[in-house]
Amino acid sequence: MRENRERGFPSQEFLEEPAAQFPPNHLLADREEEKKMFDRSSFASGANARFIEEMYEEFRKGSSDLDDSWRRFFQGYEFALQGLANPVRAGEDERRDSAKVEAFINAYRRLGHLSAHLNPLDSQPEIAADMMPECHGLKNVEPHRKFLSSNFGNTERTFAEIWDKLKATYCGKIGPDFRDSNDIEAVKWLQDMMESCNNQPSYPVEVKKRILQKLAEAEGFEQFLHSRYLGQKRFSLEGLETLIPLMDVLVDEAANVGVAEICMGMAHRGRLNLLVNILKKSFERMFIEFEGSEFNPFDIDGDVKYHLGFANQIETFSGKKIRMYLSPNPSHLEAVNPLVEGFTRARQETLGGDDAIMPILLHGDASFIGQGIVAEVLNLSQLPAYKTGGTIHIITNNQIGFTTNPRESRSCDYSSDICKIIRAPVFHVNADDPEAAIWVAKLAVQYRKKFKRDVVIDLVGYRRRGHNETDEPGFTQPLLYKKIEEHPTTLTLYGEKLVREGSLNKEEIDEQHHLVRETLQKAQTSIKSKSFHLHKIEVPAEFKPVFSYRKPERQEVTQGTATEVRQERLISLGQRITQHPESFHPHPKVKRVLENREKMLQGKGSIDWAFAELLAFASLAEEGFNVRLTGQDCRRGTFSSRHAVLLDYESNEPFELLKQIKNGNVEIINSPLSEQGCLGFEFGYSVANPNTLVLWEAQFGDFANGAQIVVDQFLVASEAKWQQTSGLVMLLPHGYEGMGPEHSSARPERFLQCCGNLNIQVCNVSTPAQLFHVLRRQMLRQFRKPLVLMTPKSLLRHPKVQSPMQEFTGPSFQEVIDDPGAGEREKAARLIMCTGKIYYELAELRDSRNDLEWVPILRLEQLYPFPYERLEEVRAQYSNIRELVWVQEEPENMGAWTFVQHRIPRIFGGNVKVSYKGRKNSGSTAEGSAKAHQVEQKRILDEAFALVCAWEPKLVVKKS
Repeated sequence: MRENRERGFPSQEFLEEPAAQFPPNHLLADREEEKKMFDRSSFASGANARFIEEMYEEFRKGSSDLDDSWRRFFQGYEFALQGLANPVRAGEDERRDSAKVEAFINAYRRLGHLSAHLNPLDSQPEIAADMMPECHGLKNVEPHRKFLSSNFGNTERTFAEIWDKLKATYCGKIGPDFRDSNDIEAVKWLQDMMESCNNQPSYPVEVKKRILQKLAEAEGFEQFLHSRYLGQKRFSLEGLETLIPLMDVLVDEAANVGVAEICMGMAHRGRLNLLVNILKKSFERMFIEFEGSEFNPFDIDGDVKYHLGFANQIETFSGKKIRMYLSPNPSHLEAVNPLVEGFTRARQETLGGDDAIMPILLHGDASFIGQGIVAEVLNLSQLPAYKTGGTIHIITNNQIGFTTNPRESRSCDYSSDICKIIRAPVFHVNADDPEAAIWVAKLAVQYRKKFKRDVVIDLVGYRRRGHNETDEPGFTQPLLYKKIEEHPTTLTLYGEKLVREGSLNKEEIDEQHHLVRETLQKAQTSIKSKSFHLHKIEVPAEFKPVFSYRKPERQEVTQGTATEVRQERLISLGQRITQHPESFHPHPKVKRVLENREKMLQGKGSIDWAFAELLAFASLAEEGFNVRLTGQDCRRGTFSSRHAVLLDYESNEPFELLKQIKNGNVEIINSPLSEQGCLGFEFGYSVANPNTLVLWEAQFGDFANGAQIVVDQFLVASEAKWQQTSGLVMLLPHGYEGMGPEHSSARPERFLQCCGNLNIQVCNVSTPAQLFHVLRRQMLRQFRKPLVLMTPKSLLRHPKVQSPMQEFTGPSFQEVIDDPGAGEREKAARLIMCTGKIYYELAELRDSRNDLEWVPILRLEQLYPFPYERLEEVRAQYSNIRELVWVQEEPENMGAWTFVQHRIPRIFGGNVKVSYKGRKNSGSTAEGSAKAHQVEQKRILDEAFALVCAWEPKLVVKKS
């Protein structure tokens, strides 16, 4: 214990003196290959003494062809030689044997996990042949011969003791896979921690009782639900009950090292068990959810019980208090991962940093290796704008997907191998050994605390029942489930162990079983009582902004919000965000951009799109709000318009223009080339921090396709399903300019199809002032709603897409913009309605011809919530309208047409003919040829003014 304390490992009340040396593992019968639960790779077949010597010669020659792993291996070998006692007097044979022992030790450290006993359903595997002494040139070494290794403790050990210690540490019920790390300090720290107790620390009786208690709670809960709610889905934890004592110790250890809050994400396997036995959700509330007695027959809101979120403050085993938050999650198993990271990052920035707020993600084995979002989130883990001080990942490994075996679901040895992209250490652990599991839980917390990096626990168990409780697993894994039926539960095995060693007697264990059953029965009985009253959940005060849901009424959503800014203030803000230090050298072209912005402030030109956006950010920051804009290349802007962060033309040093505004912080962040991961991160961030304007910009609008899961499951549905609100803004460049199907459409129809019950806002604004006002409105309202904003591309430099100063200091956001033309509205018989970029093309065509009657063009700036009230006001001014034409660039089955065609008649009545002008129905968003685009675009514009007949282009309706 003294040695551990000197290493800085706290919470030693869990540990007694390190266990004595364990005897060699006795080998059991071979398993048939087809019955193995997961593949075992042996040490590389050429890893024998001759092969190692040949590789060493290549290393000494400095060969560039040598693999990096071998180069690191021999660097350690030579380092070890420096530590040999009396190296000068040591004979060549002794030096060679000592070096071989060093290599033998390192081989076990690197590859011992391949011979560890990880599968509860199989016996201890034999040590791989290539890991035996004879394959390392140590066949004739006497077992009692002593060696002093430079980094394997500071005392001499016999070869037998060394081998026994290696097998106990690296080939027992824990299989550490950690030597891919490039961090020498981290590798050595892990080696020292694990080898100090052979990865098998001893625990006092009170800890063992606690483990038994948590196992009894986990198993008892599942068995009670199975007997009382037969056939209801719950996605049982049975076969992995050790997760509960593991989490119990992990949370306790986190509190002991100063963590005040844990933010968690997980899918449905074991979720209910974790909620009641770790987060302390009441049994009564859980049983009511199973009874289905709380519902609203006229509302489709809500979600199934194994998707719901929860927050609580709990007391740990050591008596400390810690807050815990479990994020709601849909059935897209790993989709919640980036949300938890973003949520955690926001909490860390407001509540004490990464030492105080810790993320934990629980994964299934099949989804962890199978879902691409996992790799995206791992890649975020060390990026400055996304890192959260290390995440503890726990794989609840039941060794099977829905019905799919491991060999059919991955091309690597372990489902955790995806973590090698960030070289995270992995602790594979047998779930039938809860003492081993709690040890790696403690190691994981300490590693995260010390190195601020991700760490993985691969808890290898099994799934006692089918994928859900209505499934028959024997259909697809008959042999496996025969074995599972015969296998005792972890609670049974651990209870027998405690009785054998004298820690507890059978009566004490039976009493624990009885106590759990009695508690569950009492809870279920109470909810059926007429006098029962379900108390409101009291979430910790720090979480109340997340859970204080209030659904605004339509009137509140549609009423105007004052967003204008006084001219003097706007000019002051603009001057500050166009200035830079004299020592800074902007690119000559960027310098002209800044000079043009200064002229806009002086009234020598109207304000363009990019400057309006920056002014919105600056004004909000000065009012105390934070702004976080992320996206691919968004600092400069995909179309070289934003230039929010400048680079010195001579030194390449960055200068952030908006950092010159005080009170609030503005961050403009270039994201990695990821959509789902990054959008999910920002959504989670926005949920946790409603006082920050959080924006995610797609490089092109169609790139949002890669984040569709986040849109469908969180952005548009989280309020209805989980009463969780977000003010996230999606900026999606949209517009047809002949760039082909991939970079024309942001697919507005997809977002509009998801609109319902005032869940989100969808806008396609057409002026810089409108952008300014809608962004400010997002924060100045008393509620939060996601905003999907179609933004321009070619219009960014269009001379007409500018707004005079008075439009920023005057009217607020306009949901509909009436035609500013000079025609008499009451005489108009035909009306064009559109949204976005095509307005400017329509207006240009109309205003360029003298033979056209004046046809007013209305711009629908906000598509949802649909602006019925504002359109009613506009309609009253056009009393003689007989025909209304909806014009759009997108194909007829896309864009806004299918959304507006049923709503427009509600305003204009049955006497007005409503028609469509645009591209025909298509499976593709746009033409692949720029020439074809130009021809088709001209046809749409001409038809909008009845210049040609769509079905017979040669028939001229109006002569030029």
